[in-house]
Amino acid sequence: MVMDKRIYLLAFVNFSMGLVEMFPAGILSRIAEELSVSVSVAGQMLGLFSLTFAIAAPVLQVLTARFERRRVLMITLAVFAAGTLWGVFAPTFAEQMAARVVQAAAGGLMCSTAFALAAQIADPAFRGRAIALAAMGISSSIVLGVPLGILVAEQIGWRAMYVLTVVFAALAFVGVWRWLPKVQGSGAVPLSQQLRTLRSAKLLSAHTVTFLLMWGHFAMYAFLAPFMEQVVGLDSRWMSVVYLAFGAAGMTGGFLGGYSSDRWGGVRSVTGAGCALALALALLPFAAASLWLVLPVVMLWGMSAWGSTPSVQHYITSTSPETAGIQLGLNLAALNFGISMGAAVGGLTLEFVSIRYNPWVGALAVIFGVLVARYSARLPYRRLAVA
Repeated sequence: MVMDKRIYLLAFVNFSMGLVEMFPAGILSRIAEELSVSVSVAGQMLGLFSLTFAIAAPVLQVLTARFERRRVLMITLAVFAAGTLWGVFAPTFAEQMAARVVQAAAGGLMCSTAFALAAQIADPAFRGRAIALAAMGISSSIVLGVPLGILVAEQIGWRAMYVLTVVFAALAFVGVWRWLPKVQGSGAVPLSQQLRTLRSAKLLSAHTVTFLLMWGHFAMYAFLAPFMEQVVGLDSRWMSVVYLAFGAAGMTGGFLGGYSSDRWGGVRSVTGAGCALALALALLPFAAASLWLVLPVVMLWGMSAWGSTPSVQHYITSTSPETAGIQLGLNLAALNFGISMGAAVGGLTLEFVSIRYNPWVGALAVIFGVLVARYSARLPYRRLAVA
């Protein structure tokens, strides 16, 4: 028994979206200077993207539920590419943010569809690993996207990353058209009915775990570049090394998170990942004296942050297989609300306190996430009926 190869195509769809979502993180100072805003304000390019993604994903999933899924993916990829192309030419920060809204809305539907299909296509014994592989499309885009964004910004200009993303979106479009079979849509489940599934305290608490872990992660990750510049004293050449190490560790963590979830269960897996994430963030300011101290801490951070995502998603789909598609969409929303909150709180910490405190602010949110995960595991669950 082997993994369905179509999961790799769904991972590539996520890869295309992840490129445009994350690449500004490594070049915030450069973007802020060109668009005449502060670094903390420029960081909200990540926050707004995630907020729009969180709202759009469940809404658009309902609106398109009855339509054939391959066609939905193709149309959404085309809209995503158009919004990304807008970013190439947008001259002001306000227009850049508007382009990010288009990119994020399309990206929300792309990813929610990809994750749901991954869970449906995969054999139950491979469900955790299939979700992890789909998530690795995003983490691998960070491995390439953020350091590549730094390189491209230095050699050509940061807007060229948008052009490259359009190329990847076009390749994903061709792949979906060529290899993904037609998959008929199902009856639309109203958003109000989706939200009613959150009356289950067990499911609501599981989504809260994702929200808190991503809040803690992005309170620091959104501002990793200025932290490395100002606190560690790295130049752009070494910055690329840090982001590559983080992303490579993240890809490894994504696989380990899926494997450990299949073997030991989602709650144990997310507890371990969450504890490691809190430890890495707490240690980061103390390791800032040297690149060789900070690099292993960053790798532990990346591995644990991305290992937590498939663990929670496995826990949710195992708890409520009858509403798995709905729960994955809601969990993506929780994840992106967490990213948006993390970027906002991290920006405020940077602006009014000191960037040295960002890792500790993040670690505190992660600790709360681990406690909620342990609480969720003790709660009973009653099977949900969704029309």
